[in-house]
Amino acid sequence: MAAMPIRVNGELVSDETLAREAESVRQRLETLSPDQREEMGLDASGIRERAIEWGRENLIEQILLRQQAGSDSRPIDEEAAEQRFADALKRYGGAKKLAEAGVDEDALRGDIRTQLKVERLIESVTANAKAPRPKELAQAYRRNKQRYKTEEMVRASHIVKHVEKDVTEEQAKRAAESIYSRLQSGEAFERLADEDSDCPGGGGDLGYFARGKMVSEFEDVVFDMQVGQVSEVFKTVFGFHIVKLTDRKAAGVRPFAEVQDELAREALENRRRELVERYLDGLRERAVVEEAPVSASEA
Repeated sequence: MAAMPIRVNGELVSDETLAREAESVRQRLETLSPDQREEMGLDASGIRERAIEWGRENLIEQILLRQQAGSDSRPIDEEAAEQRFADALKRYGGAKKLAEAGVDEDALRGDIRTQLKVERLIESVTANAKAPRPKELAQAYRRNKQRYKTEEMVRASHIVKHVEKDVTEEQAKRAAESIYSRLQSGEAFERLADEDSDCPGGGGDLGYFARGKMVSEFEDVVFDMQVGQVSEVFKTVFGFHIVKLTDRKAAGVRPFAEVQDELAREALENRRRELVERYLDGLRERAVVEEAPVSASEA
C-alpha cells in the first residue's frame, strides 16, 4: 500500500512507515462485520483508501504527541523507566535475544522514556475530565439496554473418563459407571471429581456457560437438568461424563446496579478521549504537514 513520504513539523515519515500503518489499519477494518462496513460506507476499494487515509492521520497524531511531550524538560520517573525496560527484556528473553532481534538497548530505553512523557502529557490533558453523574448513567443504561441482555447460563461440575489410545471405550464407560455407583452410595461429587476424574481440580467446576460453548451432547444433558441434580453417565466425543448442575441463570437484562460501574468507566474514558482529540486538533492546526519526496542523502 504505497504512500508518499511526509514531513510533520520537519520530521520525515517514510513511505515504508506509512505503508505499515496503513496495512495495520486495513487488517482491523477487514474484521468489521458487513453491517459495520455498510454503516461506514466501506466496500473493498473503500477499505484500502480509508486505511491509507487513517494510517496517515494516526502517524501524524502520534508524532505530534511525541513532539509535544518531548518538549517537556521535566524529569521522568526513572524507576518506572527501568521497570519497563526490564519487562521488555523479559518479553524478548534477555539481552542476547534483544540484540538478535536487532533492537538496540539504548534506542529501546529512549523509546520507553519518550512513551512515559507521552503518557504524562495525556494524563495532564485529561486531568479535568469529569466523572458522569448518576442521572447520566441511568439515561445511558436506558438507551443501551440491548447491550446488557444476557443468555440463559448454567454452572456445572463434571467428572469425565476419556477414551484414549490406551483406554478403550468400554473401559472408560466402566470406570465412569463405577464412579457413579460411588456417588449413589453417598460419596461427595467434588472429592471424586478431584481424585478420579481425568480432568481433576476445583471439584470439577466448569464455571458458568451459555449454549454454544460446549459440545451439543454435553449441553443437551446439562441444560435439561435441575439445580443440584446429578446426571447418569453419558457419552460425548471426549468420553463418558457425569455432571452436577450447581446453578442456573435465566436469560434477561443485567440490572443497572450491576453495570453502573462499567457505564461510569466507559463514560469517563469517552470524555478523556474527547479531550485528547480536541488537544490533537489544536496541535494539528498549528502543525506543518507536507509531502516530502526523499532526497538522495535521506534515501
